[in-house]
Amino acid sequence: MATVVGLDDIRAEAERQFGDLEVGLPGGQTVRLRHALRLSKQDRERLGELGGMIATIAQDSSDEDALVAAVGDVLLLVAESKTAGRALHSAIRGDLLTLMGLFRKYQEVRQVPEASRSTS
Repeated sequence: MATVVGLDDIRAEAERQFGDLEVGLPGGQTVRLRHALRLSKQDRERLGELGGMIATIAQDSSDEDALVAAVGDVLLLVAESKTAGRALHSAIRGDLLTLMGLFRKYQEVRQVPEASRSTS
């Protein structure tokens, strides 16, 4: 007998596993940071480039402005809209600790879980 699975069930499971990160702003606005798998191929490639830049800058630790700019570029890239990304960036007000905390949280959420090695 065949198993029937609805697309809505598959979408719901994907959302549970690979959901976006929603960030609440003062005033009640919520900004959705899209999971990397929801981005276009070009945007995913740009996200990878920015991640490499951030790692390089963070190791050096001497160019705080470049670090803030690169992480800000990530937020604009992954936000549900440029307007939402700018609102989030504005709410952070250049606070490097908050910016990096949000970036780390986004990285945690966007991790793709390993495939099960079970053969059953």
